[in-house]
Amino acid sequence: MKNTYISRAKFGKFTAAIAAAALLAGTAAPGVLAADYTAQLTKTIDMTAAPGAGVPHGSITFTVGTVANLPSWAAGTAVKGTAAQIKSTELTAAFTGGTVNTVTVPLTFDSDDFTAPGDYIFSLTETAAGITGLTQDTAARYIVVRVVNTDPAAPTGALRISDINIVNADGTAKADEVTNTYTAYGLSVVKHLSGNFANAGDEFTFTIALDDPDETPHASSVTVKTGGESADFSTITGDTVAFNADGTAEVKAGITGGEKIEVTGLPANTGYTITESGDTASSYTTTWDGITKTGSDDKTSDAQTMAAADKTITVTNSRTAPTPTGLLLDAAPYGAMLLAAGTGSVLLRKRRNSDE
Repeated sequence: MKNTYISRAKFGKFTAAIAAAALLAGTAAPGVLAADYTAQLTKTIDMTAAPGAGVPHGSITFTVGTVANLPSWAAGTAVKGTAAQIKSTELTAAFTGGTVNTVTVPLTFDSDDFTAPGDYIFSLTETAAGITGLTQDTAARYIVVRVVNTDPAAPTGALRISDINIVNADGTAKADEVTNTYTAYGLSVVKHLSGNFANAGDEFTFTIALDDPDETPHASSVTVKTGGESADFSTITGDTVAFNADGTAEVKAGITGGEKIEVTGLPANTGYTITESGDTASSYTTTWDGITKTGSDDKTSDAQTMAAADKTITVTNSRTAPTPTGLLLDAAPYGAMLLAAGTGSVLLRKRRNSDE
């Protein structure tokens, strides 16, 4: 996530007027800035480490505050800003999911309360967003508001804000990127077949029920792809499956032996349950490799939780042709007896013919 300031972005018109009473008295009066000064804070979520994920929805906030003590690099050259000079103490970057990962937030200072030229120091603190998979920018930062005379060559007491900058804790200019990263992982379900009666053309339907890890849901969508087990999935176009408002989502896909379902964009601690269904599946025995399976229903996995890593689960369906048993084996001796009886009859007939 990046914080970028666009300095000198002014909204409103500054006045160069001096209070009438001061003019009449012929004395220098405190400078007056009749309009607010607003800069734009740009907040970006870096999605590089979350392939397949939609941008999480939710709010990321910052607090603009005063400083108890000036940092050492500002001592003697700057002054502490006051609470009255901050018009917006809380900044909110609201993300609505989908693909938009950058929003701008106005940052406003009350110009009327700056009464002398100088650099005014404020603090800027990011609040943890409570979004699983999203890092927080915890670095200490300051806002420097520079106030100058409107006419430096012939000061009249009129003031203006010339720029607003964010600096690091040591006073150096803020780096171009202050990154907060969103991280998500992939879940793969691989289908294998076993047994001399398995049919390579049989298709098996899988339903994967997903549950957002946060009490207040933030996940927006995942990407689903199917293909050969050894295929290059980076070249396969996937389908987007959106989460519901309650933080649940359902992925459904059919695959045959040697194929795979890949679901990407799952933050750690996402809950999931996998169910195999269909007439084809019912004629096979199902075993699961890669997860703990304790339930008696071999077609449904136990409830699982994504770790902070990709996960592969292999589901093997077995079907073997039965070996002839029962009546067929029991009839074998009788068959042998009938065969022997038939042979004896032929021999007896031959002997009679010989006697004649």
